[in-house]
Amino acid sequence: MGYKTDNKTQYTDDYTPDKDMSRMISSAIAQKKKGQKTKKRNKNIAIGCTIGGGVILIGAIIYFGGWITSVGKFLPNTYIDGVDVSKMTLKEATAAVTKGPAADYLSITKKDGSAERIPLDYFDYSYDISPEIKSFYDEISYSGWLGSYFKTTEYETVGEAEYDSEKLEYILRNTVWGTSETADARLDYKDGEYYIKSEVYGDIPDINILVDYVLGEVEKGDLSLNLSESGCFTEPTVFSKDLEELKAEMNEKFNFVITYDFNYTTETLSGADIYDWITVSSDGSFTVDRSKAENYIAGLAAKYDTFMTTRQFQTTERGVITMSQGRYSTGQYGWWIDQEKSVDKLLEYIENGQSVTVEPMYVTLDTGYCYEGFPSGRSADGDIGDTYIEVDLSAQHLWYYQNGELAFETDQIVSGKATDPSRKTPEGFYSVYTKSTNYTMKAADGSYSTKCSYFMRISFEGIGFHDLSRGAYGGNTYINNGSHGCINMRYSEVQKLYDMVERGTPVILYY
Repeated sequence: MGYKTDNKTQYTDDYTPDKDMSRMISSAIAQKKKGQKTKKRNKNIAIGCTIGGGVILIGAIIYFGGWITSVGKFLPNTYIDGVDVSKMTLKEATAAVTKGPAADYLSITKKDGSAERIPLDYFDYSYDISPEIKSFYDEISYSGWLGSYFKTTEYETVGEAEYDSEKLEYILRNTVWGTSETADARLDYKDGEYYIKSEVYGDIPDINILVDYVLGEVEKGDLSLNLSESGCFTEPTVFSKDLEELKAEMNEKFNFVITYDFNYTTETLSGADIYDWITVSSDGSFTVDRSKAENYIAGLAAKYDTFMTTRQFQTTERGVITMSQGRYSTGQYGWWIDQEKSVDKLLEYIENGQSVTVEPMYVTLDTGYCYEGFPSGRSADGDIGDTYIEVDLSAQHLWYYQNGELAFETDQIVSGKATDPSRKTPEGFYSVYTKSTNYTMKAADGSYSTKCSYFMRISFEGIGFHDLSRGAYGGNTYINNGSHGCINMRYSEVQKLYDMVERGTPVILYY
């Protein structure tokens, strides 16, 4: 190394001019290489920056370009009511979504597959979903256009239909939707045998369910409907297979006839009649409808009862007269079916399942009196017959006809005192209620007590035919000197009549 002193350069042992020059040259070379490396590094950075900036620029161009081109349209993967409206304008999307009326009528498919078409203007129909589509359009955020390629956006419209529901309901209720009612399988009766009538899957709907269904769907804008989806059709609950055992049982159990005997004619109740009274359950059991049995017995009563009716009677001397029954307490003659007891008995006959010939149950009083008339008296023409006692109270004349022949007559009788309403013999239709000998007659109020040898009672009040010894018979005796209501007769005549007349014989009294 050298250093300067006295303006002269001095050198040490380790430094010489040649060495110094070598070092300078080496240093210069090193500096140059260093500068070259720095320039190269800076150049690489510049190139990298240039490329990165380009990529960003291109991305920005694409993003903002996509944004710009998406504006005014629905984003990709957008569906409205299942319709793909991707990249459609509002107008295009509104036209594409056709949930509204696709035709000018409401189409309703019936059960048989045919369609009933009801023009929309028949019930003032209109439907608009464009406001909803516009609201979906207004919600679009175009900044997210790129993400729409990786997700699906779905919208559902509710819509708002406007129509006259009263007009539509009137149309629905006055349209023929089917021709057959749903029916359970049932037993039927023909030619003396029960058979199964198959179930029916009807096509006539429950109109209330149909109306509710159609109005509800139209409200939502649906104009193509199928009634099979409405639940308005009922299904059978009893099927043919359910009735096989019952059919066999019915053919065995109900193969009988109930015959009612009315003396001169009969009424029969067959299996066919009885079947109409039967309700079959889904488990195969059955019950008899009592009301049907009541109606049947009531029909018999209306046809054959004669008690308390007005009758025509062929008199011996005065021709045909029309006369009422008489006072309820006294005029007891005729037939009177006890309907309640007859129904009970009929149900018993059905339960037993045997053919029988019977009489109806007739009303029977606590006293034992039965309203069953006089067996031989009933005919198609009346209920008196040709065996009866006839008394013309005005003429004071009595006739007894037996089997159409005059068997006895007399004009020697005295009836109730005509001038005293409480003792006057009441006219009407009666019967010989009881027959007694050595009978004591007593007034209800105890005003008299009289014994007779023969007494034939004809009313519940105690009126009857009996012997009574008195000074005069017949003529006008009864007007002022009549009995207390009975028919007084001579001993010999009442004895004869008593021996001839049966209990129950009709008695007709008239003025």
